[in-house]
Amino acid sequence: MDDALTIFIISDSTGETAQTYLKSVTTQFPDLKTSVKRRSEIKTKEEIDEIFEEITEYSIIVPTMADKDLANYICEKAADKNIEVLAILEEGIKAVEKVTGQKAVRQVGLTRALSKDYFSMIEAIEFAIQYDDGKDPRGFLKSDIVLLGVSRTSKTPTTMILATKNYKVSNLPLVPESRLPNEIFDVDSDRLIGLIIDPEKLVNIREDRSKELGFEGQSKYSKENRIHDELNYAKEVFKDLDCKVIDVTNNTIEQTATQIIEYYKSKFGEEK
Repeated sequence: MDDALTIFIISDSTGETAQTYLKSVTTQFPDLKTSVKRRSEIKTKEEIDEIFEEITEYSIIVPTMADKDLANYICEKAADKNIEVLAILEEGIKAVEKVTGQKAVRQVGLTRALSKDYFSMIEAIEFAIQYDDGKDPRGFLKSDIVLLGVSRTSKTPTTMILATKNYKVSNLPLVPESRLPNEIFDVDSDRLIGLIIDPEKLVNIREDRSKELGFEGQSKYSKENRIHDELNYAKEVFKDLDCKVIDVTNNTIEQTATQIIEYYKSKFGEEK
């Protein structure tokens, strides 16, 4: 047949999930002409009736309806018109219910909510990359959280973990010889978190890092006196900025991130 196969996506949400799924199906038929028509935000039987007036015999219907009555209504009308139905959402729900014994909540819009969370995470990760290591001080005032600390206190990896939790985080390395950017003094002190570490552990971490970089002997970077100076400077900065301080000496990165989130929620609640 030369006519294009018409695929009707009927969804109570956006129908994007079905469209993505269909692409993986139709690519297996390179010579097939298809026309995809997406009908979104469908909530009533009357709206479904109107859509069926458009549907011809050479069609496939792909419903993604959380409401079981509406999903059944589409299947019944399709059967009356002898039209094939590809009920990807309904079949998936049935399979999971059968195996687990649990009942689906069948709540409209959950997929969209998941997509929103996903894109928020991507945005937070991009933010973390853009404002990592204090390279653009303008990011401090845009941040949910700003991490401060000397080198090798896990600022960047902690920032990235927090980004996967949808927090917009920037960080600033503290170096005694470098002047603090003016922007940091305009940030709400409750959003500032200083990371501190035991000097002996930091010596070991920096020595290992120096070896990885191929430095011979003990560099200034890993000298104990230098590290003490840096940490004392950091403590002064934390005091001046009146920020929360977290000791990361015995923490994993995940534990530090958890402490930060708990502190953030105590100040700003569950919603960012």
